[in-house]
Amino acid sequence: MKIKFLLSGCLLLFATVAFSQTGQVVPELKVFDQAMSGLLAAYDIPGGQMAVTYRGRLVYNRGFGFANTLTRDSVQPTHIFRIADVSKTVTGIACMKLYEEGKLDLDARVFGSGGILNDAGYQNIIDPRVNDITVRMLLHHEGGWNSEVSDDPMFSAWAVASAMGVPSPPPADMIIQYMLSQRNLDFDPGTQAHYSNFGYAVLGRVIEKVTGKDYDDYVAEAILTPLGITKMKTGFNLSLNHLPGEVSYYDYPGAPLGYSVYDNVSRVPRPYGGFNIEAMDATAGWVASAHDLMKLICAIDGFDSRPDILTKATIEEMAAPSAVEPAFGHGIYVNDFNNWWHSGSLPGSASTFFRNGSGQLNWAILLNSCDRNKLVVPAMEELVWNTLPSITKWPDIDLFDQYPAGIGENTTNQGIELFPNPASTILNIAVDSKLRNETALEIFNPMGRLVFARRYPKESGLISVDISQFPEGIYLVRTTSGNNQVSVRIIVVKR
Repeated sequence: MKIKFLLSGCLLLFATVAFSQTGQVVPELKVFDQAMSGLLAAYDIPGGQMAVTYRGRLVYNRGFGFANTLTRDSVQPTHIFRIADVSKTVTGIACMKLYEEGKLDLDARVFGSGGILNDAGYQNIIDPRVNDITVRMLLHHEGGWNSEVSDDPMFSAWAVASAMGVPSPPPADMIIQYMLSQRNLDFDPGTQAHYSNFGYAVLGRVIEKVTGKDYDDYVAEAILTPLGITKMKTGFNLSLNHLPGEVSYYDYPGAPLGYSVYDNVSRVPRPYGGFNIEAMDATAGWVASAHDLMKLICAIDGFDSRPDILTKATIEEMAAPSAVEPAFGHGIYVNDFNNWWHSGSLPGSASTFFRNGSGQLNWAILLNSCDRNKLVVPAMEELVWNTLPSITKWPDIDLFDQYPAGIGENTTNQGIELFPNPASTILNIAVDSKLRNETALEIFNPMGRLVFARRYPKESGLISVDISQFPEGIYLVRTTSGNNQVSVRIIVVKR
């Protein structure tokens, strides 16, 4: 099958409930407006986002409902959401990037004296089978853990912290130490496949060990920033730490309060302190917009419409199914129809993305709530499949040009030229006379930190910047003209 889920999606397509809609109206794809409004109404979801690409062009990018039900702020295309288990795809891409660069052997052992994670804290292993676990097994969910047999440690913060004698909530490395020192595996590694949040938490630490960088810093530097994705971050447990532009999250109506991961006594809304998303960075911790998620998926989809950040051979390896469970690729689900996808949910959020190999289509849907029984997840997965037969023409637009870096709706790259690129010592910025007003120039390093900022008078038609002291790497260059037109470009510094 083509991973079509035949539930009650047809009813969603014709819902008449009115939800606020933002972003550019696309007449050819009005059926998506109806379907998304129907989805939110059917499952009592406050707000959501949907983005669709066709042959590498972002042809649909809209927000629906409320980002915050108290302030009545509408979801905008630039809002960011927790993407839950879709974070595993991000981790899979990072692993494949390191594999392609020869820095990570997918068949390398993870634990034991000769393993990647051979630090002293990981040496107290009670089940010797742990020493057989490889990176590939973790990517394929074959590491030996089955949460249906034993509980999921990623949602047992207080129990783990109490057992290890540390404050709650514990970080990911402490959860790993707990699992190694106090829990046996549920099956021999590589013999079964069972979806494992914990296994991907381990992969996050593998990435850190191989790169010598924090997991999220490496992903930003090696993958996101080169694609112009600057707002995508790993999230936080509490609402007081909301990221800029992040939506609010809502449990299903009537949901009970959860016990706080900080004291196991206080009762809190589960999306805020009822679980420890900060320890789930590599497994369920990313926060993104559907727009930026589409930029990422288009960069690994293998279609010839946009450049990929991985080679064709690496992409084929990423999509290669597990011999134990053919539905599992490396951080993605796969099937015989050349489709890839991942979905997920947490209390207060739900997400999905698809790559339709035969149609050169990608799409993503993000929500800021999830129903009691998580039925909205398969409904999200079937939504586009159910609407495709009614689409007779794909629009000839590309909304990636409208939001080139996910930083706002007034962004344009017209009238600005950067050269040379790659550059070694001097970077030149040519400003068209129509835009020539006072120009603000900002340059951000691969970590997203501002490394250069200066304002130039309106007479400046050619701006030259000395970059001889910049380390080699990929940089984001943002110019803002006096009429508030913004240009965002990527340059490579190479010597």
